[in-house]
Amino acid sequence: MRATLSSLFLAMLAGISAANAEPMTLDQFRQELVGMPLCGTPATGPFAGKMLCTIHMPDGSAIVAGAGIVVRGSWEADDGKICRRSASDPMDRRRCVDYERLGDGRYKNSDGVEFCIGPCP
Repeated sequence: MRATLSSLFLAMLAGISAANAEPMTLDQFRQELVGMPLCGTPATGPFAGKMLCTIHMPDGSAIVAGAGIVVRGSWEADDGKICRRSASDPMDRRRCVDYERLGDGRYKNSDGVEFCIGPCP
């Protein structure tokens, strides 16, 4: 089964909400999260219960790894959101999300996926 970057990001749906979430600006995302492994365990989908880590590289490439897979793709900022897709996906298959800072080194995207700069405990 060949997984795409889009399906992996979609698989990381369902996280835990935080009452004091702080929305991140694009500049904050770039300063704090680009080049860092963002790791989380999706609650649903084909990778439920398995740790996946995503790295948004400074050059616009992205890598998702975990659960025995490695998928390469790209990311870009669009209207304040971070948009990703796998290398083989057309532009209309990209997935765009916002990010929030939860505190204690934890973050959440607008898909509801909670993650940390990993690997996470």
